[in-house]
Amino acid sequence: MMVAMPVDPVAVLYGIAVLGFAVGTYIGWRLLTDDPDLAERGAFKYLLLIPTVAGVSYVVMFFDIGTVTVGEQTLVVPRYVDWVITTPVLVGYIGYVATAPRKWIVGLVVADALMIVTGGIATITTGLSQWIFLGASGLGHASLLGVLYFVLPRFVPDDPTRKGLFKLLQNHVGLLWLAYPTVWLFGPASLGLMSGVGLSLIIAYLDVVAKTPYLYFIWGNTKAFELDESVEADDADATAEDAPGGSPAV
Repeated sequence: MMVAMPVDPVAVLYGIAVLGFAVGTYIGWRLLTDDPDLAERGAFKYLLLIPTVAGVSYVVMFFDIGTVTVGEQTLVVPRYVDWVITTPVLVGYIGYVATAPRKWIVGLVVADALMIVTGGIATITTGLSQWIFLGASGLGHASLLGVLYFVLPRFVPDDPTRKGLFKLLQNHVGLLWLAYPTVWLFGPASLGLMSGVGLSLIIAYLDVVAKTPYLYFIWGNTKAFELDESVEADDADATAEDAPGGSPAV
């Protein structure tokens, strides 16, 4: 008589997540190869980092590698390594779509890094220290949302396709990311109203939903970057007209 082995729901979902990120990697590859000129204007090469790094991190977590215990708390290190690499790309690219100045894109990345690092520290601390780091993480998150919703819209070109893509990415990140601190607060490292298994399942789901559809939205709206081609053409014509004794080439 065969004895059925218990199924680890976290391992199953991690395996599904890897497949989800494989789809995201395929989409990233298509962005790079469908139209190389458009890929250059859209800076799509950076987007490939998102599903690739996330997929590798979930492979590592599938084999239960990288979890460390500090006191009574545990930290899934690959998850935070994934986030500290991929989430700056997610938010920084929204700034790129908005054509925001470099200082605001850097500000987004710094706020994001503050949110991730201090949130990780809050996971393995207790008492007052935990709430101090949680507050710092919340400050980073609030700063990120402030730039995302009140600063970046000022720089978006007056083009319907670019505005549409910006709004889609802005809300996808801005609204979905509100779920992460909410779930964490109910988890074992905070209020303890949710088991570690439940927390892992929800976060894995959120990670896939946050990253693979993000790339799909860009893949379906690459026309938004055709604006850059017309701007470059106009700049070239203006340069030719300004050249001594010159006129635009026909």
